[in-house]
Amino acid sequence: MDSLMAAMVAALLIRATDPTASYVARAADRSRKAGAVLAGALAAILVTHAIAATAGYLLGPHMTPNPKRLFVALALIVAASGTVWPGKQLDPGEARHPLLGVASRLIAAGWSGRTEFVTLALAASGTAALAGVGGFVGSAVVLAFAALGGDTIWRTLPHRMAGFAIGAVLTIAGCWMAFSALRLI
Repeated sequence: MDSLMAAMVAALLIRATDPTASYVARAADRSRKAGAVLAGALAAILVTHAIAATAGYLLGPHMTPNPKRLFVALALIVAASGTVWPGKQLDPGEARHPLLGVASRLIAAGWSGRTEFVTLALAASGTAALAGVGGFVGSAVVLAFAALGGDTIWRTLPHRMAGFAIGAVLTIAGCWMAFSALRLI
């Protein structure tokens, strides 16, 4: 159960500052098909989080407890750096099929996603299936809000301040876990 809640909270925090959420909001506004964009986004994060959870499941038995915690700490600190320095914005372009366009774009972006990396680390250190479900649910909530709210609402949110606050929380949690894994505290 720890993996589920940790992955869900991490996904909520990280995905809120991720460029994929603004991409989904812009794609929903441009195509005027929020349902298709949301379906494509949900399909994409289902695939990427399933792959991350499977990789964590395969990696977990080969690690002892302290390196598992250190791996989670590294994932949280990497995720924190991305909240302060957000990545390049994705351009939705003109897609005839928003479902396929959004799904393929988010699957491609998911290979280097911070949310998926944290899901992988939590799956390696805990119950992989629960970490995958938690990462999917947390990501789905943020992307559903972005798709249904659209770009107009998404742009009015204070992303810069939220990014600094979320980055601070993730950095503190990552440092705490790293010090704990190294038995410094």
